[in-house]
Amino acid sequence: MSVNQKISIISLVILLAFPAAGYFYYKKTHPKYIPIPRPEINIRIKEGWNLRQIADDWKNKGIVSSTENIYNLLGQPAYNYEMQGKTAPVLALANDSRWAEIFFDKPDDSSYEGYLFPDTYTIYQDSDLNEILEKIFENLESKITIEMRAEIKKQGKTIFEILNMASIVEKEAPDEKNMAMVADIFWRRLDEGMALQSCATVNYVTGKSLPAVSAADKAIDSQYNTYKYRGLPPGPISNPSLTAIKATIYPEKNNYVYFMSGSDGVIHYAKTLEEHNINVYKYLK
Repeated sequence: MSVNQKISIISLVILLAFPAAGYFYYKKTHPKYIPIPRPEINIRIKEGWNLRQIADDWKNKGIVSSTENIYNLLGQPAYNYEMQGKTAPVLALANDSRWAEIFFDKPDDSSYEGYLFPDTYTIYQDSDLNEILEKIFENLESKITIEMRAEIKKQGKTIFEILNMASIVEKEAPDEKNMAMVADIFWRRLDEGMALQSCATVNYVTGKSLPAVSAADKAIDSQYNTYKYRGLPPGPISNPSLTAIKATIYPEKNNYVYFMSGSDGVIHYAKTLEEHNINVYKYLK
């Protein structure tokens, strides 16, 4: 091997060595970046909770700094359980095409009460409200199936009406069987032009949770008071479970006209007002 060849080989080795040395030096002085994981937490929306309860719970858990942060996005609930006029929600997320059908018939000036599907959600601890609500709306959209939507349309109802009625049924009945029975009674009352006369809607106005409301509470002038105003209230009074939603879509046909929840926790049905008054006397002590 000639001297020039040896020089060429040595030069090549040196040229190759510099980048390799530089690479290993960089690796040593710049360790691989490992992203810091975002801590996760679970939040639960309980069946039948209303917007006020959810807002208070999220504030207590530190998810939001103020309940007003939620109300500004989702609209005002019954503030202090009295309607102080309507505030149009400013939530643009509901316009997302992924769940546009769910919100299509929701009045623009009503809050998102009724649309916060009860479930346990795993979220990042530092999630903003939009990230959380995206999970909730995605869940609701998946729960109201194509078959359910077809049945709602067949009945000439809207998703908003179903959620509205389901929110009342949720608060009036303790289980699937009774929810379906109560839903049928309420739908028939609407069809016959009767007042719903739901104690749950009055409780929403007063903030109480009584199985039977007083005469004074029944006289409160609120559009949510279904003793005073006929038809459905302006919007849902709670966030109903899937059980309540299904019971409202597929009610169990019956011949009862009245029902009441006794102090024993049992629903007692009646076909006449006289029977109903007897039940009230017997089971509300």
